[in-house]
Amino acid sequence: MGIKRIIPCLDIRGGRVVKGVNFEGVRDVADPLELAAFYGERGADEMAFYDIAASVEGRTLFMELLKEVAARAAVPITAAGGISTIDDCGRVFDHGAAKVSLNSGAIRNPGLIEEAAAKYGSGRVVVSMDVKRAGGGFTVFTGAGRESTGIDAVEWARRC
Repeated sequence: MGIKRIIPCLDIRGGRVVKGVNFEGVRDVADPLELAAFYGERGADEMAFYDIAASVEGRTLFMELLKEVAARAAVPITAAGGISTIDDCGRVFDHGAAKVSLNSGAIRNPGLIEEAAAKYGSGRVVVSMDVKRAGGGFTVFTGAGRESTGIDAVEWARRC
């Protein structure tokens, strides 16, 4: 039997934790600092911090907010949002993340995955995918689930 781990995901938009279903009906839920402390105090093993609007808005993730969340959570943080370069990865680590999660940046530049793993270690690099059912399979999307890449999700996962 495998080890169970609790890894809550804080989807951030506009500096607030939001939730939706299948990228629809996104609504405000909580303050990220309060939620990070809540999950950290209740035994979360790790936490994901995803700035879901960063790529859509053409910016990197909320670095200062990441720094505050990492300090409050007291657990390792995996951070994502608008990470497109190796320098972006370094800034994410400098602001308290234990791991970086690449999505749109990896789709635009698949070499970023290997470059980040070589520089920071493969255990610190995660590739995430926004996937929707399309036709008879599953397709990778970007832009917070709005833009189809036409990439088959299973093939992309294998490639990554």
